[in-house]
Amino acid sequence: MAHSAVNKSDHLGKHKGTERRCEPFGACIEAALARYLEDLNGHRPLGLYKMVMQEVERPFLEMVMRHTRSNQSQAAELLGINRNTLRKKLKMHGLD
Repeated sequence: MAHSAVNKSDHLGKHKGTERRCEPFGACIEAALARYLEDLNGHRPLGLYKMVMQEVERPFLEMVMRHTRSNQSQAAELLGINRNTLRKKLKMHGLD
C-alpha cells in the first residue's frame, strides 16, 4: 500500500463512532498516528510532519476563529501568537 493510498482524514481528522472526546489531546493524536502508520503496512510515509501540521492546523484555526467570532486580536491572544502571525496562517489556509 502506497503512502498516498491511505486516507489520512480517517486517522487525523475524524472520530469514528459516537465518541466525541478523547483525553488527553496528545493521546488522541498518538492513537490517530498509530492507526495511520499501521495502515501503511510497513511502508515509510513521506512528509509526515507537514501532513500532520496541515491536518491539525487548519481545523484548529477554524475552531479558534469561531470561538472568538472571527476577532483576530482575541484569537491571537488565545493562541499565544502575534496577530500578524495569525493573519499569515489564516491566509496560508485560505481562511482570511
